[in-house]
Amino acid sequence: MARGNGGGRDGRGEPEWRPVGDVDMMTAVVLEQLGANRDQLRALEPARRAPHLLDDDTVERIKQVFGQQRDDMWLWVETGERWQAQELTAAEAAKVDQYVAAVEAFAASNTVILALADELAAGTIEVTLESGLELGVETLAGALARQANLFPDASPVRVRHPLTAADTDERSWPWLSGLVVGMAAPGEWDIVVIDDRLVVGLDAGGNPVYPVCRRAAEAIRLQ
Repeated sequence: MARGNGGGRDGRGEPEWRPVGDVDMMTAVVLEQLGANRDQLRALEPARRAPHLLDDDTVERIKQVFGQQRDDMWLWVETGERWQAQELTAAEAAKVDQYVAAVEAFAASNTVILALADELAAGTIEVTLESGLELGVETLAGALARQANLFPDASPVRVRHPLTAADTDERSWPWLSGLVVGMAAPGEWDIVVIDDRLVVGLDAGGNPVYPVCRRAAEAIRLQ
């Protein structure tokens, strides 16, 4: 959801709302984020039993990352509300209901993480941890570092992608429209390439299915 020039709820401009035809793709993005949040909760579970595993900086980073996620949650919620307000077919309505349920679970997981961060903040330490505990802190710090994201999920982008399989010269690939699915690895992102020349088929609802590619930062531009 890109930003327009108007006044959005968070002061950053009015979003360019996705059409209901994108409901399958948007649901997939939300479910991926929900999975990442659940992974984060599993990573934090040892610290719940022993909060001295974490220091103040780590807990503050958790609050910043998931606080931003909370502040953006209204975009996902309002997208579903706007779709529900439209005249939908039975198939579309069912898919929108699935999207709304996924967003509710996503929001709930965010609330749990932030509540846990507040709980952990009361038990952190600012001294050197014993060698047996340092690995746990490094593992959590690595998970948080992966949250730092040049191209946030669901961001509209331009991505280099060939129009034909025969075009193997990456330098000549055109910049096509796309939507970020998520960070696949440090410095790499999965992108849905949204170009009607590249449609690979239709889903069960008759909507076009677009290819997904993996690109490094130099092959991606925010719109």
